[in-house]
Amino acid sequence: MDPDATSGKFSGIDPDRLRKVISTVEDGRETLGNRAAHFKRQLARFGLGQTELQDIMHVATWAGEELPLLKQRYHLSLAEGAPGFAGHEGMVRVNEALVNPAAVKEARKAAQLAAALAKKDPNDLSATEFDELNALLADNRDEYPFAETFVTALGAKGTLLFWDGVSNAGTPTRGGGEGIAARKERLGDFQRNLSLTLAAATNSDTPVMKAWKRDIIALGGSPIREGDTVAGAGPDGFVVMSNLMRYGDFDDAFLTDYGTALVKKDRETQFSRGLGYHGAAMGGGVSNHVGNDRGNDPMTGFMKALANSPDAATKFFTAEGRDAKDKKQSNFTYLFETRKWPDDSAPGEESVTGPNSMGHALEAATTGHRPGEVATADHLKHSKAQADLFGSIVSSVAHDRDLLLDRGFLSDSMANMAAEYMPELKAAISNDHHFAEELYAVAGARAPLKQDEPDAALFLYTVGKNKEGFDRLNIGEHAYSAQLMQAFNDGADMGHYPGNLKETIDQLAYDSGYFQGIIIGAKNAEIAQGHAEEAARSEGWKEAVTTWGGPLVGAVTGLASSRYTGPGADLVGELAGTAADEMFNGIVEGFGEDEGKEKTQVYKDFAHDAKAKSDATYTVQRAVKAATGDSSAVSISGRQAGEGLADAKTLVSGFENASPEEED
Repeated sequence: MDPDATSGKFSGIDPDRLRKVISTVEDGRETLGNRAAHFKRQLARFGLGQTELQDIMHVATWAGEELPLLKQRYHLSLAEGAPGFAGHEGMVRVNEALVNPAAVKEARKAAQLAAALAKKDPNDLSATEFDELNALLADNRDEYPFAETFVTALGAKGTLLFWDGVSNAGTPTRGGGEGIAARKERLGDFQRNLSLTLAAATNSDTPVMKAWKRDIIALGGSPIREGDTVAGAGPDGFVVMSNLMRYGDFDDAFLTDYGTALVKKDRETQFSRGLGYHGAAMGGGVSNHVGNDRGNDPMTGFMKALANSPDAATKFFTAEGRDAKDKKQSNFTYLFETRKWPDDSAPGEESVTGPNSMGHALEAATTGHRPGEVATADHLKHSKAQADLFGSIVSSVAHDRDLLLDRGFLSDSMANMAAEYMPELKAAISNDHHFAEELYAVAGARAPLKQDEPDAALFLYTVGKNKEGFDRLNIGEHAYSAQLMQAFNDGADMGHYPGNLKETIDQLAYDSGYFQGIIIGAKNAEIAQGHAEEAARSEGWKEAVTTWGGPLVGAVTGLASSRYTGPGADLVGELAGTAADEMFNGIVEGFGEDEGKEKTQVYKDFAHDAKAKSDATYTVQRAVKAATGDSSAVSISGRQAGEGLADAKTLVSGFENASPEEED
């Protein structure tokens, strides 16, 4: 399927809205047809209503004929890489040349062929047949009704047995399978194609797919081959299915139900054995061929699925279960604080894929978009559930910093989330105890971070102790503050904030220095503890920052630009990014516009505290210059930033040795 094939005619599709239309048409068609037929029979005795009711039945028939085409458009809109529809946020472009009854027929035919191959004993599949099946999945997974037809032909248990068989064909414990054994290096690609096919199928709400989804969940907590004496009882259903959820956009409702059942089983295992659910294969065998983990922890694949489905992620992490003392406990608290994640490293590897995938899922849950994607204006208007979850994350890290320090690989995710909650973090550490929330306003719900508690500062300090966490916080805050300065300078709505422009810029400069002082203090502590690698940024960091810098700076720019409302809203597109982009480019490449003159480099040397703080002051001044062009404001902002840095040093001086009780 080529979503960019040219036909001269394209449709703009909002997948979520189209799915609701499909559901309504499906329900309405059945009701309409049934009731019309009923009344036609009842009134026929009196010679009444024949023509009118026949017209209604024609409408029901028409709806039935159009449904496959509507579903085809829906599945095309979900396809990986589906192009956006210019000027319409949330919509994707679908080529109408790909929407036709013939394509539906061909997709169904391809599914039947794929199902016939999948129903063969994997040990009997030849290498050529394996390649054919892999190609059928890759070429047709986005074509309606391929995925649905293929999956329902296998059935829930058949799907699990199929992947377990393919995954282990030709291994010493199974025997045979020379065909698949010859394609061992392609099993990862096959796993991806099968995962994407299952994801597409779950977005169908036909009765057979609803039954399939219920059955998959029901089979989750038990071995898939109970009583099989040749290959053992096999892995639990959750293990097999979760490994097939690492790719694709699964149905949110299915993820919610699946997650509820999985975490219930996981809690039971955790409380009885002291270790997260690990339904490993009995008698050997593997269910995963991607990454560096064995795939025996079903929570890993599920976390990857949540990272691709933000709404489901929010719902899952904020849902509650019961802890070991039968008290209410959110799924976030359980997974982040309580669960002992098993070592699921593949032989010869050191894997943290499970908890790291949890970090990605938390990003999706708090921001409303997939990790790495550019946030839209709607994403930056956080819901109460999203904002409250971020507040819980901040509180959790602040009250037990080892939860993050012992898993430093989560710091990039923490910093990515922090970037999209920059207003709340800035307000929580500001010395303006009356109007900080007016200065750092938000468009949606506000994360519950309080100024009279040290949680926000402790969170930033802990994230800043990690190199990747520091880099993201450092750039994100400077870009946000610069863009906010520019917004106010150019007439953005200041709400109920009472300060004039000069006072506002001064406050922003102080707060920027204070924020940077906290994370510089964290880096200083790491250097003092013998982590010499923290003393300088290598040239390689420029390459790394290109992978995350754009989305992060785009998010904070959007947050600052949201101050434009009403008559000034038309200015946003023109102004957004100017000062923020200068900060980003200046920190990465150096500041300076004069050709032939060496640029001023900042944040390269952290071995000397004075140099790092001088860089912070200079960067704040550059932000004021970029935002206002006022030389006097630039001079004063340097003093304000210096005061913020000094006050932050006093604050963080006690963080290393203070107990949680002392910090509270």
